[in-house]
Amino acid sequence: MKIDAVTSIKNHVATISFSSPTRHYMTLALLQAIETEFIAAENNTDVRVIVLKNQEPGFFITHYCLDEINKHISTGIKIKALAGRLFPLSIRVMMTLAKMLIRFDSNASMKASIDALSKGSLVETSLTYARVNRFLLTVRNSQKPVIAAIGGNAQGFGMELSLACDYRIMARGDFYLGQIESLVGLIPGSGGLHSLTRLLGEAKTLELAMLGTRLNADQAQSIGLVNKAVDPEQLEPKCQELAEQLVKRSAPTLAYIKANTHQGHNLSFERALQYDEVAFIDTACTNQAVNAYRWQQAHLKTTNSVNQSFDEHEQLDLNSSQE
Repeated sequence: MKIDAVTSIKNHVATISFSSPTRHYMTLALLQAIETEFIAAENNTDVRVIVLKNQEPGFFITHYCLDEINKHISTGIKIKALAGRLFPLSIRVMMTLAKMLIRFDSNASMKASIDALSKGSLVETSLTYARVNRFLLTVRNSQKPVIAAIGGNAQGFGMELSLACDYRIMARGDFYLGQIESLVGLIPGSGGLHSLTRLLGEAKTLELAMLGTRLNADQAQSIGLVNKAVDPEQLEPKCQELAEQLVKRSAPTLAYIKANTHQGHNLSFERALQYDEVAFIDTACTNQAVNAYRWQQAHLKTTNSVNQSFDEHEQLDLNSSQE
């Protein structure tokens, strides 16, 4: 086995399958391989839904590789001793610089030069961290629905990656979902706390994150952490079934639903409604909405049942007229 990420596309669904040779830990190399495939799928106009899964049955992402984290620690410890109370400020400065520098990642030679110059410094650590969190934001902010097919442990960063997805379907088995960072003296550093708070509320987030609680598939489903717990042999079919449902929905509509849900969470209701006003009128002006209206009007001429009409709407591919 080697670090790998490959994409297969079928019926407008891009399935990104990844693998890691070391206990299925996330590393920067694996993350960048997945990110490359993800961005390609995001930019592919034929793709409407993205699925993330491990190539190996019984695995997802165990957690982020602690060896990789700890290789950066010695420099940080020295700077912390020197900076004292100014250490948090120095971290903010380094992260701001790193986020500026990774904008040049698309230029291979410039990226190589930046990485060479920063090697062994806190800048290298900050660059790694900035790239990790950029990927999480890329997944979260994707205009396309993203499904996490969780076939094994999704702990620490693995859980944060699954939380950045829109849907989580988890197989039953001897593996867990959990923000386990407190067990090794860390905090969830890539949005896990904030995703959990939005999903479950503050009290449950504090319980799970402080205790490092690990949940199996059924326990995770019972509190709304995953959308569905399934038997292992049903993981791929259930993900495919969900993807096929999403493929039929209007692509602009799904993109707006994602964006407005994320944007509106911390806004006043009135301010959030302003985003909805733009989105509603914009989606109403799409070919998908116009064609759906025409289809329903034609259908209602043959039946008086609005419910029957919507039963059939569930099977209607609103994007088909775009092909």
